[in-house]
Amino acid sequence: MKPCLCALGWLVSLAVCAEAFAQVTYEQSGGVKYQVTRTPKSIPVTEMRTEQHKTFVPQTTTQYQTYQQTYVTPVTQYQWVARQHGWWNPFVQPYWTTQLEPVTTWQAQQGTVQVPTTRTDWVENNVTRQVPVVTYKTVEDVHRVAVSAAPTGALGGTAIASRPDSYGGKQMTSDPPRSSDYRR
Repeated sequence: MKPCLCALGWLVSLAVCAEAFAQVTYEQSGGVKYQVTRTPKSIPVTEMRTEQHKTFVPQTTTQYQTYQQTYVTPVTQYQWVARQHGWWNPFVQPYWTTQLEPVTTWQAQQGTVQVPTTRTDWVENNVTRQVPVVTYKTVEDVHRVAVSAAPTGALGGTAIASRPDSYGGKQMTSDPPRSSDYRR
């Protein structure tokens, strides 16, 4: 319960302080007395400012490095190969045949290999931007309230707070009269 009371007290003190800054005066214009309240008020003003920022951009470069590598390759040659047939069969006389057959050998060779090496460098880059910046400007907020009007007519009465003719309003035929000395 204490935080609520504390917050309420803070809001009341804020309202009292705001009223303490308000300046109240009275002015007379066109036979009407006005209460003029001037209160300082902060309004936000947005300006665009040019700012420079330093950024770093990745720049990638690829270089090829040369290495010597030993690799093995197959080498295929055709050779005449002799075979004896029928040596296991007692009913046939054994005989020999020759034919070409592929013979594969593996041979070591030296080769040059290009290996790509990627390198990333961070390069400084200056960027100019338009940045909105909000500042607060103090202006005077003026409120005018009609308090009373000057006595008019033979009866000496006062009209209730009405607008002066210089206000720009126009009296309509259905409106009541503007002064208290209305006679039939």
